[in-house]
Amino acid sequence: MKSAPKMPTAKNIPDLLGNIEGLKRYSFLCVLLPEPSLSQDDRRLRAWLLHTVASASRHYTRARELVELQDNSDQERDGGVVFHILDVSEQIEDCITATFRACMAIKRIHTLPEAQDFSTNYQKPFEDLRAIRNQFDHMHTQITSGEIGNGPISMAFSNEGRSIQFRKLSMETTNLRMLIDGAYKVVASMYPNFNPSSPKEAGGPIKISMSATITVTDADGNIK
Repeated sequence: MKSAPKMPTAKNIPDLLGNIEGLKRYSFLCVLLPEPSLSQDDRRLRAWLLHTVASASRHYTRARELVELQDNSDQERDGGVVFHILDVSEQIEDCITATFRACMAIKRIHTLPEAQDFSTNYQKPFEDLRAIRNQFDHMHTQITSGEIGNGPISMAFSNEGRSIQFRKLSMETTNLRMLIDGAYKVVASMYPNFNPSSPKEAGGPIKISMSATITVTDADGNIK
C-alpha cells in the first residue's frame, strides 16, 4: 500500500541568494542618470531581462513563503485548517515560465562573457526546465483531447519540496534556484557599478525623497 505523499516544507526549498530587489532599485537610478556608452537597444534588453528575472524571483519567493505559512499554520490559532499550499502551483508555474524566458534570452547573448558562462554551466538544469515548460505549454491540447496521462496536471512541489513535478517530469528545486540566481548574476553584470554580492533587500515600491534649500541674496549682496 502506497503511503500518502508528504507535504513540502520550506527547509527543503532553498532561498534565493541574489539581491534582485536592490538591483531593481539601482536600475531606476540608471534611468535618471545618463549612460552615453549604452545604445537604446542595450538599455531595452537589460531592462527586459531584469524585469523577467525579477518576476521569476518574486514567484519563487512567494511559493516558498506559502509553503512556510503552511508549515507554521495552526488549526486552533487560525480558527480552522488553512490551505496556503493550494496557491503554490500558480506561483511555481509563473516562476518556471519567467525563468525559461530569461534563460532563452541569455543563451542568445553571444557578446557577454557572463551569458556564455551561464549557458555552459547550467546546461543540465536548463534542459530539465525546458522539458517541464514545454510540457506545460502544450498541456491544453492534451487535456482537450482527453490525454490526461499520469502525474499532477499542475506544477507542484514533490519529495517534501526537494523537487518540482509536472506530469511525469521533475526537476530539483535547487536547480531552479540555481538558474534564477545564475540569471540574476548575468543581469547584474550589465550594471557594472552595482555590487551583485550586496545584501538582499526587501521588496516593495521604489520611494524617492528630496530636500531643497533656497538662498536669497538682497540688493546689497547680503545672503539670507
